[in-house]
Amino acid sequence: MVRSITDHDVFHRQRRYTQALLNGDDDTSFRLIEEMLLSRCSLGEIYVHLMTPALVAVGELWCKGDIGVGLEKLASHLVLKQIDRLRGIYATDERRLAYRVLISCVEGEQHCIGARMVADLFLTRGWSVDFLGPDLPTPALLETIRIRRPQLVGLSVRTQGGLEHVHRLLEELPKLADMPKILLGGQAIAAGEWTQDGTCLVASDAAKGVEIATRLLHVNRPKAVLKEYLVELGRRVRDLRNKKGWTQEQLAESTRLTRVSIVAVEGGKQNVSMDVVIRLANALGIAPEALLSGHGAFSAAEWRRA
Repeated sequence: MVRSITDHDVFHRQRRYTQALLNGDDDTSFRLIEEMLLSRCSLGEIYVHLMTPALVAVGELWCKGDIGVGLEKLASHLVLKQIDRLRGIYATDERRLAYRVLISCVEGEQHCIGARMVADLFLTRGWSVDFLGPDLPTPALLETIRIRRPQLVGLSVRTQGGLEHVHRLLEELPKLADMPKILLGGQAIAAGEWTQDGTCLVASDAAKGVEIATRLLHVNRPKAVLKEYLVELGRRVRDLRNKKGWTQEQLAESTRLTRVSIVAVEGGKQNVSMDVVIRLANALGIAPEALLSGHGAFSAAEWRRA
């Protein structure tokens, strides 16, 4: 049985992780990540509840002059290294969905960790992802959007200057044949410096951004393809099963299906009937419509109730 994680546990782990980063201790800091993996935390939970608070704490220490820029860069380097390792754990080589998201930092923005987190969360949800990194000039960003034609563009914005580049981008985007949705995140957005005008989605953190974008684009999604729905359904079943700590055999027993059937469903290789969907939903503790759509399927509260 997985032990419940208290606020004290989270705070204590954040402090230990922050100190390990400042010590340049990759082994200790990644062991704390592995603790969360063993507790069956999602990638979003690791990013939002461990890495992001640690980076904020390091940034505050640098701003106050308690540490130099060298330690700040060391901590950032270790986090990026660990993000790469986590991407290898969570990403799959399965066929990508028809959604395409383009993630970038705005012109002048050198800190790309938050943007990299968002890109990885979209990647693990099955989107096709173009990650362009830090400090992309606005004309180059516009040209890449024109060529790649994403349904969504996610931008990391930390400064007032960055907001000015966003305004410039929004002035030019309507000239494109296929104007994408825009998702904004980052320090300047979290500080409330962006005036909501209905032209952009705004996310308080990486995980929220993915949830918002998925809900929005569900109604404007590309032409439906059965294989893509089956792959996404299989991914949800696998994630829910892993969250409960079940093997495929245990899920098969609970649903009165064979293990071969569970393997086929999770692999997106079986065209399931409503009878099978309802059996899976009942066993996994989720409404059938939520299992099919994904809405509400990944909230922490529901995991605790399951």
